[in-house]
Amino acid sequence: MKKYSLLLLPFMLAAILTGCDNSPQVIHDLSNSNFQLVNQDSALINFPSGFEDQYLIVGFIYTHCPDICNVITAKMKNISTQLQNSTDVHFVEITFDPARDTPTVLKNYMQNFKLDDGRFTMLTGDSASVNSVLNAMDIDAAVAYRDTTAQGKINYTMNHTNRIFIMDKQGRARFEYPGSAVPKEHVIEDLNKLR
Repeated sequence: MKKYSLLLLPFMLAAILTGCDNSPQVIHDLSNSNFQLVNQDSALINFPSGFEDQYLIVGFIYTHCPDICNVITAKMKNISTQLQNSTDVHFVEITFDPARDTPTVLKNYMQNFKLDDGRFTMLTGDSASVNSVLNAMDIDAAVAYRDTTAQGKINYTMNHTNRIFIMDKQGRARFEYPGSAVPKEHVIEDLNKLR
């Protein structure tokens, strides 16, 4: 009987340790993906690998949005200011309106929100590259209303997914939230769980 108990001991320990794994599941795995995008300074950035050894808080917005996108950006800024240790965390916002959200427009948007470019990066690119990222992260965005001004300028608004993600250092999304509604404390708590 004692002999069998000793033989079972390694299996019992393995079962206990496996049962104690509280790691959140991978929602989207971009660890082997490299999307070539452009930041607010017109520099090429590979997403997510260009942010090596950093946890990412990622949101999706467009700068002409009349409401929710501004709330998402403000929410991400609040998270960044409340985070006590941000040495290995970077905040990324990716536009789903690359036709209007050029690097210059994104830079102005950052300045309007007083976002620290050492902690925040805004990304755009050609529509194929942006759409590839959106598809990989299961983000929907489509023109909802379009009109033309008397001067011939086309204006439009978009319906879009309202999400913020935490990505681990390997480029895997591990937590997702309703971007405009999540309490900042929840994001910080989940980030610390990953750490």
